[in-house]
Amino acid sequence: MKFLLDENVPISIKKLIKELGYEAKTLKDENQLGIKNGDVAELAIKREAIIITLDSDFLTLKKELQKESRVISIKIHPRDPKEIGELVKKNLKEAINHLKDPGKVIISKEGLDFNYI
Repeated sequence: MKFLLDENVPISIKKLIKELGYEAKTLKDENQLGIKNGDVAELAIKREAIIITLDSDFLTLKKELQKESRVISIKIHPRDPKEIGELVKKNLKEAINHLKDPGKVIISKEGLDFNYI
């Protein structure tokens, strides 16, 4: 499983995802810092990767991108990297199971929300 981390995701999450046995790249790794959300989605589709983001705007991508993209949106305030890591570690496997096909999952302290799929 491959993941593409949005710019707002702490770099420590890349390491955590790799420790969990998955491939993870950041937009910096892809030399794509500063690109628009739609371009991030297109890159993830091309790479067959799931986007991980803290940006709720990814939940409202253009319909043609929504039909092809897979997004995990992490909803947490404040954005403490340690707490984000704990949420990812606890919920990533189940989120992956729900994203075998294009769709969206929200991870929060309350758990997973698949109502956006």
